Amino acid sequence: MSTTTVLARAGRAEWSRIWSVRSSWAFAAATAVAVIGLGAILGHEAAGDPSGLTPGASAWNGGRMTGMFALFGILAMSVVTSTADHGTGGIVPTLQWTPRRGVLLTARAGVIVATTTLLGVLLVTAASTVVWALLPELGLPAGDGAEVLGGLGYVFATGAALAVGLGLALRSTAGALVTVIALVLVLPMLLAQLPYDWSTGLSARMPGSGALYLIFGEGPSDDMTTTSARLTLAAWAVAALLAGGRRLLRADANR
Repeated sequence: MSTTTVLARAGRAEWSRIWSVRSSWAFAAATAVAVIGLGAILGHEAAGDPSGLTPGASAWNGGRMTGMFALFGILAMSVVTSTADHGTGGIVPTLQWTPRRGVLLTARAGVIVATTTLLGVLLVTAASTVVWALLPELGLPAGDGAEVLGGLGYVFATGAALAVGLGLALRSTAGALVTVIALVLVLPMLLAQLPYDWSTGLSARMPGSGALYLIFGEGPSDDMTTTSARLTLAAWAVAALLAGGRRLLRADANR
């Protein structure tokens, strides 16, 4: 059987596995409520006080503000779906079904990243539409939408890849969740608060700071740029996938 055929079969199996786990639906639903609900709150507040609107802003700007909430849901869902069968022992029949571990790695990482990224983009689109419904004068121009969704899509994809890599490396849902939350939320904020140049510079190199800069245009260091933030996220994602892939390829499933 060709590698392409096995990869396609493994990809379909991974897709089915994601949506056969109740936690996937729970995380998707919770993220949808948070993102769309925040969009409604932002739109309602702006409609009540339109003087605070930035000139030239569109409804997509309101949707962008929901991106961080979408990212946290994506990270959690990516971790859970990448570690679920390690916790239940289902990884053993999975490897019996797809013994080519490189194929399994590609299918698992690819399907989880694609699924969660698409989910995040769709939810931000829905939140932007809600803002537009409450403030139709803002408009929903396609050009602004492509820019906002393209930027957020990059953040979601690299964040999901980071989460999948950590999940495969640690093989623990709790451990991977704690680690990804520390890297994205806790450590960047903590380091940025310390009165040292080295801590500020280190904070700027954390994945959470890169995501924050690309979503809100702000970061812990004035030296941050869009390019540096993108490279930071890409480097963390690749490093995590290499670590997770190495353990999947070389270590026994029960170790």
